Amino acid sequence: MNGKALILLIDDDALLRDLLTRALIQNGYEVLAVGTGSEGLSLFDLHNPDVVILDVLLPDIEGWEVCRRIRRVSTVPILFLTALEEIPDRVRGLVLGGDDYIVKPFAVEELLARVEAILRRVRRVVPTASSVLEVGDGALVIDRERRQVQFQGQLLDLSPIEYAILVALAERAGRVVSIDELLTAVWGGPQEGSLQALRWYIWNLRQKMEANPKRPRWIQTVRRQGYRLNP
Repeated sequence: MNGKALILLIDDDALLRDLLTRALIQNGYEVLAVGTGSEGLSLFDLHNPDVVILDVLLPDIEGWEVCRRIRRVSTVPILFLTALEEIPDRVRGLVLGGDDYIVKPFAVEELLARVEAILRRVRRVVPTASSVLEVGDGALVIDRERRQVQFQGQLLDLSPIEYAILVALAERAGRVVSIDELLTAVWGGPQEGSLQALRWYIWNLRQKMEANPKRPRWIQTVRRQGYRLNP
């Protein structure tokens, strides 16, 4: 679509949907907007959007379930819209594979900034002589241009957040990466619920990389400081 990022907006509030659609188009995005989860999933399959903006409380399928179904087939960034203010609800969205969340009511400018930040993070290519990071004598190979990760000769299937965490650790392999550094690399800074979500994603990475996740060799916790990826 003319090189513009395509946003899939799924929200049953018609007034909010129209407002956000106009704002996104005015800021240079292509937009597909629907009011139900089932419609959203159908359009997702047909159009392969660059970002999904997803309301949690939908009339037919909960946003949590829509996210689960998308995550089975895609690592597309997902931004949750939610009226749920409790931290466990926000953590749930991040743990299910959401990349960010914004609590209703919110300013349209904040949502636009979140979308821009997500796209910037996804499309970022580190300007170095080589876009490939190698850790542990080539046991871990990260191709930042292709956004591919090989570990011990096998491709790893990582979500965008898992990938961002692993890159942040690999770029500083051998030293402690603080919690604040990781939260900034992944979510642009600390947010309510992001620390709990970070811990869950570290746990998930260990399931994919460690022979014994309870005694990690690669991703180690440094108490009260952060995490370290061992070379």
